[in-house]
Amino acid sequence: MKKLRGAKGCPWDKKQTPESLKTYIIEEAYELVEAIEQGAPEKICEELGDLLFQIIFQAQIFSERKKFNLNDVIERIYNKMIFRHPHVFGNKKISTPEQVKQQWVELKKNSQAKNSVLGEVPKILPALLRARRLTDNASQVGFDWERTGQVIEKVKEEWEELVQATKTQKTKEIEYEFGDLLFVLVNLSRFLKVNPEDALRKATDRFEKRFRHIETEAKRKGKELKAMTLSEMDLLWEEAKTKEK
Repeated sequence: MKKLRGAKGCPWDKKQTPESLKTYIIEEAYELVEAIEQGAPEKICEELGDLLFQIIFQAQIFSERKKFNLNDVIERIYNKMIFRHPHVFGNKKISTPEQVKQQWVELKKNSQAKNSVLGEVPKILPALLRARRLTDNASQVGFDWERTGQVIEKVKEEWEELVQATKTQKTKEIEYEFGDLLFVLVNLSRFLKVNPEDALRKATDRFEKRFRHIETEAKRKGKELKAMTLSEMDLLWEEAKTKEK
């Protein structure tokens, strides 16, 4: 990395800043997630390397600015993991994953001296993930429903409010109620132990796969999608669903 950004290095690499590289970090992280979901070890290995490269890149830039270096990054995470695992590196006794999670929350809160139990959940996170993180944190102090059924009733309530809002034809009101419904669905995901980001991504993948099937079959039959009826496309959609089973 030093050579890439050195006097005789790469013009593009030398020009980069922490800000200009933000997009690449996000892209590489998502590409790694996709590789993991595909269960492809070779691809996972490659994407881990790409993401690691971005970490090294950032560390090198800050090293040049005399702020910190890669060793500092490694030392900080090393110390953090020891501090947050007293049941492994200390004498504390913990036997369940739930206890570990609760301990992690408490140690993180105490070490960072936050004024809010919500913590500092980055606003840049995907909306569903941020909602999940915030409600997870709030639930740690009992601000939560007691049973799944209560959340389902709240979903029904928010759905009815959205239906009523659509009758007003007021965009802001519809958006408000739509947001409330999504937020409650994220809460329901917690009770059902479902990751909302994963669930939506997989549903989107299913849509893409089924629609591509429609395109492929339409092309095979010499038809243009725009010339097909909805009924014709629905038949192909159901055909694609059947093939998934």
